[in-house]
Amino acid sequence: MLESSTSTGASAAADAPVGAEPNQDHTANPVPAGLRERKKQQTRLRIIEVGLDLCDAHGFDATTVEQIANAADVSPRTINRYFDSKEDIILGPIKDFGRTVAETLRGLPVTGNELRALREAFLRTIDQAIDGNDRLLSFRQFQQMQRILRSSPSVSARSLEHADNKTAAIAEVLAERLHTEPDALQVRLIVGTWQLIGQLGMECSVDIFDEGDPAAAALAGRTAFLSTFDEFVRICCVPLATETR
Repeated sequence: MLESSTSTGASAAADAPVGAEPNQDHTANPVPAGLRERKKQQTRLRIIEVGLDLCDAHGFDATTVEQIANAADVSPRTINRYFDSKEDIILGPIKDFGRTVAETLRGLPVTGNELRALREAFLRTIDQAIDGNDRLLSFRQFQQMQRILRSSPSVSARSLEHADNKTAAIAEVLAERLHTEPDALQVRLIVGTWQLIGQLGMECSVDIFDEGDPAAAALAGRTAFLSTFDEFVRICCVPLATETR
């Protein structure tokens, strides 16, 4: 768990129920659930943004939870409610990306080609990040995360578990669409193929992916992914020749 300390002053207010005001009678005036959730999400996103900025600028090990809390105007105890470790703050974009891809996939029509549907969901998610139309996604934050990940063994190790969680979210939606279970062979084949295509596409453009203008880097990553996907289809997705005996 993260470091924690007793809250005082402004930090103590941050530890109050989300959406609450001091000395308010919550029984008589309950805060709508939707508003509470939005405020919680805003707090989480602010912590991620501040954590990435500080750790990218000063180094992961040199940045403390207390510094992140002060810059985000919350208490360390509040951060502890949202994240199990400092590594989880840095890796927040992975969770958001996986959830967004999964939810986008859930809204697409079922055509019988789930790998192509997953491709479409991925591209729509990337386009949202490029256009700035999704407050959960920022390609600049993805670049920051990658730089920190490369420089910190603990973040790199923790990222493997986050990648599994992202895969699980996507596998669950694929299973719904295929009327099967997330661990079914067809689901695992689709997810595994998609992961391989994404990894190879990123490796082919790693330099521009991590540095430079975020919009240009995102477009380069998008192009690399498409090229890798198309090459996979060209090489692997061909009708099997009828065997002659």
